[in-house]
Amino acid sequence: MAAPLNLLQLTQGEKTFGGQHIFQKASFAVNEGEHLGVIGPNGAGKTTLFRILIGEEDLDSGQMIKSQTLKLGYLSQHDHWGETETGNQFLERVCQMPTWQVKSSGRDLRVSEAMLDRPILSLSGGYRMRIKLLGLLGQKPTLMLLDEPTNYLDLETTLLLERFLQNFDGAFMLISHDREFLRRTTDHILEVEQGK
Repeated sequence: MAAPLNLLQLTQGEKTFGGQHIFQKASFAVNEGEHLGVIGPNGAGKTTLFRILIGEEDLDSGQMIKSQTLKLGYLSQHDHWGETETGNQFLERVCQMPTWQVKSSGRDLRVSEAMLDRPILSLSGGYRMRIKLLGLLGQKPTLMLLDEPTNYLDLETTLLLERFLQNFDGAFMLISHDREFLRRTTDHILEVEQGK
């Protein structure tokens, strides 16, 4: 059996903000199919790490090696949709595959056609998160970056998200303060603390 493909590798990464070291000699790797939890105190640099991975921030030094097959999908804490945009309009805008295919692959998220026809801003936080996840699936990422996806979620959506992640074949990195959620959904933990 072939070893899993390395999707992403960071070696000796350094990042400083206002004289404070966010990362010092940080190194890690993510392989195909790995489910990686990212933990650490507030302000430790978890979201900054994600912003570096997607190219919104730069390392001060160090090396980032990305596989040619790497395609990042980022689920941020912040929403980016129009005031009257419906779920279907959002999926049409962000997906790179037919929306019927996205809806089929995300059936476990239980988003009805009636929900997708409504303006997203009229929906609960739980349904907004489900639609954001559908949009992410529609981008066909080989590595999903999920930044605190359980924030403000009702119990039903948290359980759906948990099952979805447990059954997800691809790789993901998941920032969360909920260690039990991470224990149930990830197979590796990356701890970010005091620049290490």
